[in-house]
Amino acid sequence: MTRTKPKAVKKLLSQREIEGLEEDKRELETSLSDSNEYGRGTAAEQVDRSKVKYEIKKLADAIHEGTPVKPRSIEKDKLVKEEGQLEEEISAGMPTWYEMRQPTKNPGAVRKHMAWSDRNKVKIRRYKQIQRMLRPLEPKSIENLRKEK
Repeated sequence: MTRTKPKAVKKLLSQREIEGLEEDKRELETSLSDSNEYGRGTAAEQVDRSKVKYEIKKLADAIHEGTPVKPRSIEKDKLVKEEGQLEEEISAGMPTWYEMRQPTKNPGAVRKHMAWSDRNKVKIRRYKQIQRMLRPLEPKSIENLRKEK
């Protein structure tokens, strides 16, 4: 019997993270072009161009790997259905807004929230992934599931 490693879950990046990586990549590309343009006798001469090119490629790969793929019709339907199930499961046992805003009036609210968070850690992670695939620009927050009272 052979042992195989479980498949690693692909970490999807949020839109803000992707934009940050793209900005870093643009800065490196600018510094590389500046070092090519301005040459001898300047600080640009000291730049390790191969290392900068390697960093640019690394950032491009990270952007490519972390960008969520737009789901097609059948996949999208499955994701929406899974999203609804996760919303129900996650909201069960979730402390209310009132409990979270006024923990002094609700003894045990912090412990309740921590226990709820530990129980639902995997579900919350999956919910965030689904949000990044379905709504990359405006993902729904877990806090929207919290009841008022």
